[in-house]
Amino acid sequence: MTVNMIRDRLQHVYWMGGSPCAGKSTMAGLIAAAHDLTHYHIDQELRTRLPKPNPARQPCLARWFSSTWDDLWMRPVDALLDDVIRCYQEQFDLVIADLLAMPAGAPILVEGNSLLPDNLAPLLQDRRRALWVIPTETFQRRTYPNRGEWVLHILSQCSNPEQALQNWMDRDVAFAAWIEERVKDLGLAHFTVDGVQTIEQNAQRVIDFFGLAGKPVSG
Repeated sequence: MTVNMIRDRLQHVYWMGGSPCAGKSTMAGLIAAAHDLTHYHIDQELRTRLPKPNPARQPCLARWFSSTWDDLWMRPVDALLDDVIRCYQEQFDLVIADLLAMPAGAPILVEGNSLLPDNLAPLLQDRRRALWVIPTETFQRRTYPNRGEWVLHILSQCSNPEQALQNWMDRDVAFAAWIEERVKDLGLAHFTVDGVQTIEQNAQRVIDFFGLAGKPVSG
């Protein structure tokens, strides 16, 4: 299928990318509920419905899924950043194939970190359908350790939890900077999350950008 054909097939999709700890999933849930959109949560789809990575076709993703937490976090930050970009590129291909297999028509809000700007830009019929939400470094470092038991559970399985958390945060900060640079270079839209505005206010910013008519979000 050509890029033009994919672009035509996915005109009913809104895209919200960014980097971890920006509140994207919560915002997407609020927006979808308020505006009758299907929320396509990439991380959830990968866990529950999309096919398992094929080592021949998605080598980085397959290795990522089979790694221990030490394998993932007790490595140099440059290597972690390179791996996550490659894995998100492989995830993107799985997501696009899945969306193309779904019936077109009803609007969908696709949300997740693997919406890399360079991959998505050629598929956009309308650039006002894509937005990246990026946390500031201060907000990200302050918020991530408090996101829930799952973070502590991961760290508890690392040989050096403090170093693992440092590497994790450094990688996500580097990824956020990389995403912001790529978005700016491609002339795409983004905004930053610094904790000053509420999650509802940030969701409303997304709604306003997309031009969705109707009621505002509510928590």
